[in-house]
Amino acid sequence: MDVDVKLRRNVYIIIIVILLLAITVQVSRSEFIMKFSQNHDLAKDRQTLMTLSKQQLPADAGEPQYCVVYDSKDEYSVKVKDNAVKMLQYMKKNAVAMDSATSPLTYDKCRMMVVTNQELDPIRNIDKLGDYVENGGYVMFASSLQQDEMFYQIYRKLGIVSVGNQFQTNGIELKSNVLIGEKGLQMNEAFLNNTSSSVEIDGDSELLAASHDGTPLMWKRDYGKGSFMVFNGTILQEKINRGLLAGGISMLEPDFIYPVFNTKQLFIDDFPSPIRSGTTPLIYDAYKKDIPRFYHDIWWPDMLKAAKQSDFKYTAVLIQSYRDQVKPPFRYPIDEDRYNLISYGREIIKSGGEIGIHGYNHQALTMDEDVAGAYEYKTWNSYEDMYASIEEVVRYLQDSFPSYQPSTYVPPSNVLSQEGRKALPAAWPDLATISSLYEEDAQNLSYVQEFEIASDGIVEMPRVTSGYVEAPFERWAEANTASSLGVFSHFVHPDDVIDSERGKGLTWKKLYDQFSEKLERVSRTYPWLRSMTATEGANSLVNTLTSQVSLNKEPNRMVGQINNFREDMYFILRTERNIGQLKHCKVSKIDEHTYLVTAEQDKFEIGLGG
Repeated sequence: MDVDVKLRRNVYIIIIVILLLAITVQVSRSEFIMKFSQNHDLAKDRQTLMTLSKQQLPADAGEPQYCVVYDSKDEYSVKVKDNAVKMLQYMKKNAVAMDSATSPLTYDKCRMMVVTNQELDPIRNIDKLGDYVENGGYVMFASSLQQDEMFYQIYRKLGIVSVGNQFQTNGIELKSNVLIGEKGLQMNEAFLNNTSSSVEIDGDSELLAASHDGTPLMWKRDYGKGSFMVFNGTILQEKINRGLLAGGISMLEPDFIYPVFNTKQLFIDDFPSPIRSGTTPLIYDAYKKDIPRFYHDIWWPDMLKAAKQSDFKYTAVLIQSYRDQVKPPFRYPIDEDRYNLISYGREIIKSGGEIGIHGYNHQALTMDEDVAGAYEYKTWNSYEDMYASIEEVVRYLQDSFPSYQPSTYVPPSNVLSQEGRKALPAAWPDLATISSLYEEDAQNLSYVQEFEIASDGIVEMPRVTSGYVEAPFERWAEANTASSLGVFSHFVHPDDVIDSERGKGLTWKKLYDQFSEKLERVSRTYPWLRSMTATEGANSLVNTLTSQVSLNKEPNRMVGQINNFREDMYFILRTERNIGQLKHCKVSKIDEHTYLVTAEQDKFEIGLGG
C-alpha cells in the first residue's frame, strides 16, 4: 500500500514537472513571438511613415531667417556655406544663403548671420554688419579671415587686440562645452590642423577652443546688444566638423533650441554569416578553441554582456554566403549556415535587437569595374542579377524566421551603385532603411548619406564610427555628431577579432576591454541618448524629419508649436537662464547650461527665469 502511494506521488511529481516545463517553454515561446509582433508593429508604423515621408516639411517660412553669407568665387567658402545651411536645416531653422559676390547684404530679416567668407572686402560696407550686431544681431565668422581692408575696419569689435600672419595650427583643446559633454577634450591630430591667424583676444572675449599651442581657435565676444563669434580655422568645410557649427550657433544666440534625433545604435556587420572552420593562433593560443567555438562560447556572450552593461541594442546584418558568385541561380549556396542563423538570430531578437541584411554575399551591388576593383570585388552583370540575389537572401532569412520582416540594409564595404539602390526596394518591398556612411569619401567610392528620407520613401540613416578600439578620428566624429544631431551610430565586424591588422594585433580580451570601455564612456557622456535598433531609429527619424517646428520667444518663456506631431520629440536647449514652469514637456540638464527637452504634445512651453 505504501509502495502504491509512493508511486502515485512520484507520478504526480513527474506530471507537475512536465507541466512546469511546458509552461516555461510556452512563456519563452510567447516572449519570442512578442518580439516578432513588435517587428510587425514597426513594419506597420513604417508603412504609415513612408506615406508621411512625402511630407518632409521645410522650416516655417514665417520663422526668422538664419542668413548664411558666402562668396561664390571661393570654393572653400561655398563648402562651408553648404555645411552651415545643412546644419541649420537639421535645426529646423529658416536658412537663407546670400552671395556676397553678386549683391549687397540685407540684414533686416536675419536673426543670425553665419559668414563663411575668408575675405571680407566683397561684403563692402562692413560697418553695417557692426551696426547689425550692436542693435541685437548675432554674427558667426566660420573661417579664419584674410587681413584685408574690411577686416581692419571690424577686427577690434571681434575682440581681437592684435593680429599677425596666418600659419598652420595643430590640434584642438575644447575650453568649453561647444561639443556637448566634451569640455577639456584635447586632440593633437593632423585632421584637426587649421590655417589660423596669429591673434590675441581681449579679456571680454570668451574662449571656446584653442589649438594645441594655445592659439585661439573659437571665441565669442558680446558687442552692444548682440554678439560676434569667430572660428579662426579652416576645418568647417569638412562634414564631420558640423558639431562645431552646431555648438557655435547654439551658444551664440541666447536661449537657443533645436531638435535632435536622440538615438544611439550599434551594428554588427557580417553577422550571422557562415563561419569558416579551422584555427588561428590569435584565438587558439588564448582559448584552445577553433574559430566557430570561439565565436559561440566567447565572442558572442561577451558582445551580449557589453551591450547589456551599457544599454545598447544590436542591429545585426547577415550574409548568406561568402562565395563570390554574381550569376544566378543563387538558391542554396554550399556554405550557407541556417543553424547559426537561427541560433544567433534568436538571441539577437531576444536581447531586443534586430536582424537586417548585408547581402546575399559580400559582393557590393555595383557594375562599375573600377569601384569593384578597389575592394577586390566582382562586378555584377546586370540589374536583374542583383535583384535575384536580394530576393534570395530575403527568402533565406524569412524561411528561417517565417514571422519576421527584415527592414534594414547595410551595403558591403559601404558601397552601393545607383542600379543596386534601385534593385533593393524592387526586390525587397519591406525595406525601410539603408545604413551606410555619414563621413565624406575623398575617393568617391562609398555610398555617403545624410539623415533624410529618399524620394522612394526609404530612410537614409548613415553610420558614423566603427571599430572595437578608441581611435582619435572616431572619437571626434562621435562628439560632433552627438552634439549636432543627437546621434551615436557605430559598427563592428566579427572577423576583426581574428584579423591581426584590423584587430590591431590585440587579443580578444584586450579588444573586448577597449570595446566595453568605449560603450561605457558613450553612455556616461550621453546618458540621454535612447538605445534603438535601426528600424526603431528610422521610425523616430521620420517623425522628426516630417515635423515642422515654430518657436516663439517671450520675455519669460519659450513656446513651441510642432506641426505634424505624432510622438515625443526631442530638443537641445542652450540657455544660461533658470528653467521655470513647464507645460507638456520635460527638461533635464545634460551639461552646463545645456538641457534635453522632451516635447510631449504639439504645443509646449518652457518658463525661463533670470
